[in-house]
Amino acid sequence: MNPLRNAMLNRTRFGVAAACLLLCGLQAVQAADTSKLTASVGIDRTQGNYGGETDTTITSIPFMLRYQTGPWLLGLTTEWLSVKGDAFVNRDIGRFGEPGTDTTRTESGLGDIVASVTHELGMTANGTAIDLTGKIKLGTADETKGLGTGENDLRIEVDVYRSVAQFVPFGTLGYKFLGDPPGLNLRNVFYAAVGSTMKIDDVRSVGLMWYGQQKTTANGARQSDITAFYIRNFTPEWKAQFYGLLGLADGSPDIGAGAIVTHTF
Repeated sequence: MNPLRNAMLNRTRFGVAAACLLLCGLQAVQAADTSKLTASVGIDRTQGNYGGETDTTITSIPFMLRYQTGPWLLGLTTEWLSVKGDAFVNRDIGRFGEPGTDTTRTESGLGDIVASVTHELGMTANGTAIDLTGKIKLGTADETKGLGTGENDLRIEVDVYRSVAQFVPFGTLGYKFLGDPPGLNLRNVFYAAVGSTMKIDDVRSVGLMWYGQQKTTANGARQSDITAFYIRNFTPEWKAQFYGLLGLADGSPDIGAGAIVTHTF
């Protein structure tokens, strides 16, 4: 099972990572996991000006379910969102207003629903595993509050990863088909991520990941950020992940942090 989804937990922006996030257990690479169903809840908080003059703070509480049967993994994610700051910032697409605009807002409510299907394609001769994933974001979040675009999006991605001693290097390449909300022409974009986890011992792992994405609007900015994360297994059924994010481009938040707890049934 792909450790990349664990690293991309913060991408519950459906893509903070996360959409993201998502969240296959890293211990599945380290040891067999006979359970089929996992449930996760977390908290994610980011802040940044996205190239504008006003900081925007976004708080998310994601709820995730995953079910695996054989090489197939099904996922369902939603979240509660709170957004305070620039009215022309959307978490999925970055800043879409003209520079100098200082309109602010404070809104909260349910976010979008994301459904995903992953098929584990198998391993190459050198032990590299390959997964193919399709995701659909249902535009259920209230676009009038700026909690989403109000449109459905489609994402297709390929993930590769390999276990090398205590390390699991990984990478992903994907493409987003973005729906166009009224008055805004969004571009379909490529995105990518590379990184690695490192096993400290039987219950602890750490990792680092870079994520990048093309700009979604003509006057927008690309996304680029680095996430460091720590994973702790408390029991075979319970684990937690903690992470911090540093933005490297105007399309990403400047900083972010979060945590998630997962229970395996």
